[in-house]
Amino acid sequence: MMRVVVSILCVVLAFNSLAARQDDAAKKDLKALQGDWIMAALEVNGVDVPANKLEGTVLAIKDNRYVVKVKDKLVTTAILELNPKTDPKQLDMTPQDGDKKDKLMRAIYKIEGDTFKMARGLNPEQERPTQFATWPDTNYFVVTWKRK
Repeated sequence: MMRVVVSILCVVLAFNSLAARQDDAAKKDLKALQGDWIMAALEVNGVDVPANKLEGTVLAIKDNRYVVKVKDKLVTTAILELNPKTDPKQLDMTPQDGDKKDKLMRAIYKIEGDTFKMARGLNPEQERPTQFATWPDTNYFVVTWKRK
């Protein structure tokens, strides 16, 4: 009986340790995302959006809030939840406004120095992408942000 209890205790402790490491990784990535970002590139349906169309598009991340403005006009606000234990890393966004309010948007992300790249579908019902690329008529986009 004692061996069973010790075995169960070991499994519980191992699980808690793994969960804590995953939580620490999410906190680390969320900390790295804090601050202001400028849109550097945008690809939608396999087409690069011209740089002049991106001017004035900024992202502010504070805590787990994601706020996009274009020329100081609010475009969207979302709540972020990161899952860095997968490859590619996963990001869930829950918009707080507009027609997508409270609908889960599934994305992938990567952070490399002062660059934050994210890929996701335009619509909530779309599956999470598996790579940072888009194709015609798929309604997926890849956005690249540079730290301000």
